[in-house]
Amino acid sequence: MFTFFSSQIIELKHLKVRERQAVIALSLGLISPTERVLLRIIKLILLSPLFLIFTLFEGWVVIPFLMLGVLCYPLLTTPIEINFAKKNLSKALKEYDQGA
Repeated sequence: MFTFFSSQIIELKHLKVRERQAVIALSLGLISPTERVLLRIIKLILLSPLFLIFTLFEGWVVIPFLMLGVLCYPLLTTPIEINFAKKNLSKALKEYDQGA
């Protein structure tokens, strides 16, 4: 199942938002280099339409698209990061519990 919010992850329900974000960051640090490259390529693919818009329009017309990109980027990339982090979530949660 594709997860859109960290609150949907059963293992992290008992944690606060900042704690869930820290565990997900730890888990993303544990992914393999090939998965990390794949994650960055997916993010770049999501951003490429925005870069295309910058080449098509000039002047002040770009500003609304830039604002839209700034607002939508976290909404698009966070679910992808969460789903990549699920693989190492239990190990990251153990590390977080030991460090906290």
